[in-house]
Amino acid sequence: MNIRPQAALETAGARGVPRLDEIAANPACAAELAPDVAQALMSRCVMALAALNARLLSAPENARGNPAPDGDRRLSVEQAAVRLAVSKDYLYRKAGSLPFTVRIGRSLGFSEAGLEKYMRQRTGR
Repeated sequence: MNIRPQAALETAGARGVPRLDEIAANPACAAELAPDVAQALMSRCVMALAALNARLLSAPENARGNPAPDGDRRLSVEQAAVRLAVSKDYLYRKAGSLPFTVRIGRSLGFSEAGLEKYMRQRTGR
């Protein structure tokens, strides 16, 4: 029988499922979890990681909360495409050769300061 991950946690509630921070502090307690409960906790962990990653990628400051140097910020593919007057597809294809490309994991972005410098060099201003 296939139980939804959330339902597995609700069903296991009476069994005393450890919280994610408890598992992080004592990884050995994960060995005693039922597979459906482990899957449910992993699903929650992945959702939390995605939310935290999105927060860090959208922030104009670094992971320690300090402002990025010289007010630089990370532009999305859409924002960079508008600035350069090119298609998003072009940026995806050329990202590896553009000097202002910023990759964090598989996420693609562009340095605003680097893009501005690149545009100045290309236009001669």
